[in-house]
Amino acid sequence: MNKVVICIPTYKRPEMLKELILSIAAGRIDRSVINDLSIIVVDNDEQMSAAQVVRELTAKLQELIKITYFNYPIKGLSNVRNELLRRAFSINPDFIVFVDDDEIVTEEWLNEMVKAIIRNNGDMVMGPVVPSPADKISNPLSCWIERPSYADNTRLNFIRTGNLIINARSLMEKGIWFDERFNFTGGEDSYFGIQMIRKGATIYWAAGAIVYETIQDDRANIKWLLGRYYNGANIYTRILILDKQYLKLTKKILVSLFYIIAGIFTAAFSLIPGRKRYWGLLKLSEGFGSIAGLFMIKYEEYNS
Repeated sequence: MNKVVICIPTYKRPEMLKELILSIAAGRIDRSVINDLSIIVVDNDEQMSAAQVVRELTAKLQELIKITYFNYPIKGLSNVRNELLRRAFSINPDFIVFVDDDEIVTEEWLNEMVKAIIRNNGDMVMGPVVPSPADKISNPLSCWIERPSYADNTRLNFIRTGNLIINARSLMEKGIWFDERFNFTGGEDSYFGIQMIRKGATIYWAAGAIVYETIQDDRANIKWLLGRYYNGANIYTRILILDKQYLKLTKKILVSLFYIIAGIFTAAFSLIPGRKRYWGLLKLSEGFGSIAGLFMIKYEEYNS
């Protein structure tokens, strides 16, 4: 029997947060593996935009699940995730689950997460994040937004916190926190995972622990995707520098130079209909992002 706490960071998305919490409450909980379940919400908005929604849901769902709200106005992705960890540790859980406020979970999601981490005796388990609604994303964009999938129980060498469960004891023993250098750029979860794995942590894939990520209108376009590819490459390069992975860094820069050259010659194909029409533009953006990262130039996507 296990005590599980679900940690939700939120920032100015009260209606999406509401849908997430309702989906968690609607899930089926296998009491043979989960005997104590609670939700902690940490609101990173100094205006406390999530407070009213959480207050209403706490009253509505009090017979089903315990929900606790905290406001933490010191802005930053790492800041809010670390505050969630501090609040979670205070109630001494067996497992800590991270899910984002723009997601909706499936009925068996939590059961699948907990069973997978127990079955594999893992330190962490990650599950699929599926973009939704699919029809909002045009075909030439969808192939670049789709995330990779793996066979159930596959051992991984990276993490994302959008759908993640962590063994609380393992995390406390390893003493890893989210690095504040990634507060406004993103990538705090990638660097967190690298530090955990470096200290011997294992991570596995739970194929049945599915969540759906809501694609907002301002993200279903090539402009947003170009920024995402630029930032992803920028973050990865900076992580390689921080982690002193100079061989991998050299390879990344050489590949990035190729992407820039190839992107220049193929960017015009974005005007021609086709599923991979944006390859040149995206690889160009990815290449420039890596070169900027080499000089530790940050793209602060979340500093607004």
